[in-house]
Amino acid sequence: MTYDKPSRTITDSKGEQRVLSPQCGDLLDLLMENEGEIVTRADMRQSIWGHKVVSEDRINHLVCRLRKELKSLPEPPPWQIEVIPKRGYRLTTLEPRHNIPLWLHRWIDWVHDIIR
Repeated sequence: MTYDKPSRTITDSKGEQRVLSPQCGDLLDLLMENEGEIVTRADMRQSIWGHKVVSEDRINHLVCRLRKELKSLPEPPPWQIEVIPKRGYRLTTLEPRHNIPLWLHRWIDWVHDIIR
């Protein structure tokens, strides 16, 4: 799976494409540029909205929208957005899960979301 930053397009191994909204694309760009590092809410505000005042709810909603976009892809994305309590978010690359049905992969992700 690949992500093309200029067009905000995610392309899976079968060539199917999904174009992200501008803000979801900006958030994924920011997280990918800082992969493995914590991205604070202040970093998000500055990078995505500039100097505008943005509520915590708006940030939460954007992260939720991006997660839904990634989970709705035909094949599981190689990335996961982790919540780092009281600090921010971190994008991590998942190890490939070969020969696991898509429903099982999504169930595993669902369980991980619950226990966090």
